[in-house]
Amino acid sequence: MSDDEKQDQTRLDRIVTGSTNEKVFVEQALNVEQVRQTLQAVKQQGIKSIAVVFMHSYTFQKHEQMVKQMALEMKCFSNVTISSDTIAMFKFVPRGQTSCADAYLTPCIRDYVDRFCAGFDANFSQQCRVTFMQSDGGLCSMHNFNGYKAVLSGPAGGVVGYVHTTYKHFNGRAVIGFDMGGTSTDVSRYDGCFEHVFENVTAGVYIQAPQLDIHTVASGGGSILSFQAGMMHVGPQSSRAYPGPVCYLNGGPLAITD
Repeated sequence: MSDDEKQDQTRLDRIVTGSTNEKVFVEQALNVEQVRQTLQAVKQQGIKSIAVVFMHSYTFQKHEQMVKQMALEMKCFSNVTISSDTIAMFKFVPRGQTSCADAYLTPCIRDYVDRFCAGFDANFSQQCRVTFMQSDGGLCSMHNFNGYKAVLSGPAGGVVGYVHTTYKHFNGRAVIGFDMGGTSTDVSRYDGCFEHVFENVTAGVYIQAPQLDIHTVASGGGSILSFQAGMMHVGPQSSRAYPGPVCYLNGGPLAITD
């Protein structure tokens, strides 16, 4: 085989079929040593949870999976999120933000689940089916419950709750949900079926995941009302549970509840 034929064969070997059935040319193999050094530097900063996002991993996942395996073998990261496992979508930036959100939230959720189970018998999780509400309004096993699935799990639970308690009583008429909390208000609508969106912006962060179509306003019953520069302002400060709004009679500030 001539040198040109060898080069052609090498190029053909670097063409793979992605998960989307597209042909992908691997320009450069993963630099394992450089990745290891980067992970070591991250470890030295005290970071315990990481997100790995490669631009074309929506169709070619191998490099992300290799990095994840290397990170797990170091046994110093409590969580490794890769974007191809989170949501294998084409858009790089929303996929990256979703993965970062998952890496930030998942350790907190796992800690909560562990503390929840610790209050029961040792074999509780094996003997009982434990599920948690997800942002899409469905239930998820405690073992598969991750951060990016839980961003709107609370409001989603509210939607499922009012659907089951009000829709049938109004003879199938459309109902509107108005769920006001301390510093946020969630508004939704139900007309016989749950409406979903697959990309949303929550607190300025793109989240690519199935979610009930809930519109969130960044003010709630505890949001403080103030008059500044000739304008009335709402929030972002909260009156909190104590002293609470003026009507609590604890000397608190004027809030939406008032």
